[in-house]
Amino acid sequence: MFGWVPNEHLTAEMTLKINNPFYLTALSWQNQEPVLRFQAQQDSSTTLVEAQNLFLRFRVITNHPRRCIGATKRTEEGSSHQECESEPTSGRYCDKCQTVENVNAANMHQAHRRGRAEIDKTMAAYLSHPHRLYLAAFRDGSIKVGTTRGSSGHTRLIEQGAWLAAYVAEVEDGFAVRELEDEITEQLGVTQAVDTRRKILGHLDHLPNQELAQRLSQLSSETENLLRDRLSSRGSLIGEPWSNPMIDTEAWSNLALYPGSIKEGAHELTIHSMVGRLAACHKSGFSDTFLVDTHSLLTLPLETGTFEVDELALQESLF
Repeated sequence: MFGWVPNEHLTAEMTLKINNPFYLTALSWQNQEPVLRFQAQQDSSTTLVEAQNLFLRFRVITNHPRRCIGATKRTEEGSSHQECESEPTSGRYCDKCQTVENVNAANMHQAHRRGRAEIDKTMAAYLSHPHRLYLAAFRDGSIKVGTTRGSSGHTRLIEQGAWLAAYVAEVEDGFAVRELEDEITEQLGVTQAVDTRRKILGHLDHLPNQELAQRLSQLSSETENLLRDRLSSRGSLIGEPWSNPMIDTEAWSNLALYPGSIKEGAHELTIHSMVGRLAACHKSGFSDTFLVDTHSLLTLPLETGTFEVDELALQESLF
């Protein structure tokens, strides 16, 4: 039984074969391309499939258990996804995985305040590598400060769905970079998080790229001035610009909100491309390019088949 059915433009290698019911458990990025991770209930097998240009025909199964999306394991070498077969107790996690995520978050974001000796040794090793400090701009005009491990690749920015960004500094480790991150927030009032609703609204009604770039450039200059005397021997300013690979893609120039809730019912659409967790989708019979939050499907039991898909009215809301 096929889970996500490919359209005519896909190769055989991109066809997902998976038994019903199945679950979407994660979205990851490989070489700046989105990859969806599915888990079959029958044998708990995991299947990865490229999201771009993927045709989806699915139905959310009613009165069927949901499934925890698993937890993230971090080591000195990096991070990996750990599958779970339990049912979520609240949100997207079972109690065990929620505890793991809570500990990860506490160790990650409070490490510079607690000190190396007070956090898990594995997390301390993970944070011992060089980190970059960046400013990320989103299409509604929001700008956040953040950090990412390593000095190459842009996975973190792509995961978050940033539209434009500037790598401001490279710092010796994850402890020092978070001290600087907090200082930027305190001194310049730059947030450390932008919620998904703002990202969605930004795609639907966005600032011109030039205006967004000007705002980012101004804040980058202010940030560099703040850090110039604070980095000392701990790091250096780098001033490296970045833009999302989709920035010149026509599909992202005029988007409409998907006219229905994918958390229920039956749907058929094709993912054109993705920015973070948000997908630009086409649907037969509609000229619009629709914006869909793929995370809405996490934990939900799904199936495919020859059933009728829901009729959609453009005035309906995703929320």
